[in-house]
Amino acid sequence: MQDSHLIGVFDSGVGGLTVAEQIDRELPGVPFIFFGDTQHVPYGNRSVSEVVSLIDAICHHLISSGAEVLVMACNTSSALAFDHVAAWSPAPIIGIIDEAAKAAVRATRNGRIGLMANPLTAASGAYEKACAQAHASASLKGETVASTVKVTPVGCPKLVPLIEKGLVSGPEAHEAVREYLRPLQEAGVDTLILGCTHYPFVRPVIEELVGSDLKIIDPARYVVKRLRELGFDCKASDAKASRLYQASGSATDFAKIGSQLLGHAIGPVERVELSKK
Repeated sequence: MQDSHLIGVFDSGVGGLTVAEQIDRELPGVPFIFFGDTQHVPYGNRSVSEVVSLIDAICHHLISSGAEVLVMACNTSSALAFDHVAAWSPAPIIGIIDEAAKAAVRATRNGRIGLMANPLTAASGAYEKACAQAHASASLKGETVASTVKVTPVGCPKLVPLIEKGLVSGPEAHEAVREYLRPLQEAGVDTLILGCTHYPFVRPVIEELVGSDLKIIDPARYVVKRLRELGFDCKASDAKASRLYQASGSATDFAKIGSQLLGHAIGPVERVELSKK
């Protein structure tokens, strides 16, 4: 596969590296460029108009860099700006909400789905809408699903700042995760959507606190499925393709925290300042 067949992946910070890592494992012969907007993280505390403006700038940058498909490895981007970007982008867009909703609807047995997300995504209603649509579609197809589904969203403002600092397993992370799980446990959810690509980094803490009975949906795995459907695939014999990492904040900090979270070195990382449209 030619290097020009480039995937553009982006997130507000290091969280989208969970998606990039999935692509790296399953599509090693496909080149990608990852952009982390660490200068403006977290998006969940910003206005909708500001977030959309930032996403516009990132998408223009990735397309001008040669990306032939854009992966919104950011739930807030998917919730607030997917349709907006799709209206002007010459490259196809892959979001992560719809596929995660489909998986959650298929996984739940009591129809109670929990959502951990940043405040903007949790308040957007995007997952409630996607799960309702997924449930209606599955029911029409005769799939075995719960009779009804209800999504309980919980905004988790403390998690992204902790994860961006690499604090994913200590007392602060445990305290924050315990706080956000409490209303979900009270609601009796049997399935949990990780509605932020940062959150897989605290999945071990979640599993420690709730045990193995809770089905956890990580949207990252469904991105590769969609990429393959769009023709972005590789053979086992293909050589390892190029990976370029960019950050709007400190390249050194991004490389340090990203490598710490993933458990291996990433790079090269370069700093790129966004030019807002």
